[in-house]
Amino acid sequence: MYQIIVFFILIILPNRMFSQIKTSELLPENMNGWEMSDTARLYSGEEIFDYMDGAGEIYRTYNFQNLTVQRYACPSQEEILVEIFDMGSARNAYGVSTYMHGRGTGVSIGQNGEYKLGLLTFWKDKYFVCVQIEKENTEASRTVFDIGKSISNAIPSKGAIPEIIGLLPKNKIEEKSIRYFFRYEILNIHYFVADKNILNLNDSTDGVLVKLKNDKSTILFIGYPDKEQTDSAYDSFIAHYMPDSKGKGIVETENKKWTACVKEQNYLLINFDSPTKEQAVITIDTFKRRLQ
Repeated sequence: MYQIIVFFILIILPNRMFSQIKTSELLPENMNGWEMSDTARLYSGEEIFDYMDGAGEIYRTYNFQNLTVQRYACPSQEEILVEIFDMGSARNAYGVSTYMHGRGTGVSIGQNGEYKLGLLTFWKDKYFVCVQIEKENTEASRTVFDIGKSISNAIPSKGAIPEIIGLLPKNKIEEKSIRYFFRYEILNIHYFVADKNILNLNDSTDGVLVKLKNDKSTILFIGYPDKEQTDSAYDSFIAHYMPDSKGKGIVETENKKWTACVKEQNYLLINFDSPTKEQAVITIDTFKRRLQ
């Protein structure tokens, strides 16, 4: 009995304590002469719209939990703004990071760290982090990086990347173009498919949109929980998006390019804007082989 109690104290309690860490505890009190200029602000749920307008909808679509905002000030220097989004899970944090990924230069901070024009972004575990200044200078930019590193180091574990990402043929795709999502509202921002959810996307699905290196066409790759939902989504897409394909899953679109769609196991593969019918078939077959 004594050994069981000790095990509970040493193993179970620390895990519970970690799960209760407040986001504000990830923030450094000061850095390189910059000090917290006010109390951290917390925005939960719909309150995100009190802080940001339209952009808040993106985070809400990825099941945003809360946002901690902290400002740092230093005499005669740029104010540094820190935003830590608790997305509830690594899956959600990764998705939000891909929404912005590819706009800057990669940096070794957190996961998928990037920096451009005074804005540092990265994700780690269930968090998505932004550290920014309005105007760059050597000291302020260095401190943006140091604050980012401090926050990243305060998060004990990395987050798992969704398994569907590992099914992409890395030598065929533009990695910076990867967009991960599970709701059609996000899909339509990156590539408009329909004003309705004709692919039956929801929280139980996994969607990836990515550009191909060779012909710059687009691949949409969706995983479903079971065959029944896969079949239903396939039938819906064919009926709404390519009714003229006569059920063959390939059609020439108005822009004189080709769209092809197939189902394989519990996945849908769609190639948009392929230059030729033959190339669309080759592209689909290449991705299908990753599933076999």
